[in-house]
Amino acid sequence: MLPDGITASIDKSSYEVPAIFKLMQKKGEISDEMMYNTFNMGIGMVLCVDERDVEATMEAIKSAGDTPFRLGRTIAGTKGVELN
Repeated sequence: MLPDGITASIDKSSYEVPAIFKLMQKKGEISDEMMYNTFNMGIGMVLCVDERDVEATMEAIKSAGDTPFRLGRTIAGTKGVELN
C-alpha cells in the first residue's frame, strides 16, 4: 500500500491488543516485529488517508457500526513499517 520512500509509523499503544495475541507471543517467545508482521495483532483492515480526512473517515466508520483506531501516521523513510 505504501510507495517507496514512505514508512508507516505505528503507535503500539493506540489500541488494545487482543489477549490471544499476547498469550501467543509470551508462550512462543516471539518478537513484536514478528507478531505484527505475521498476525497483524488483531487489526483487520487498515486505511491510509490524508491527514485532512482522518476525522471524517473515523466518523464514517463509526456510523457504519465499527470502532476505528488511529494507529499511526506515514513518514518519510524506507518503504515499510516501524513500531513505536
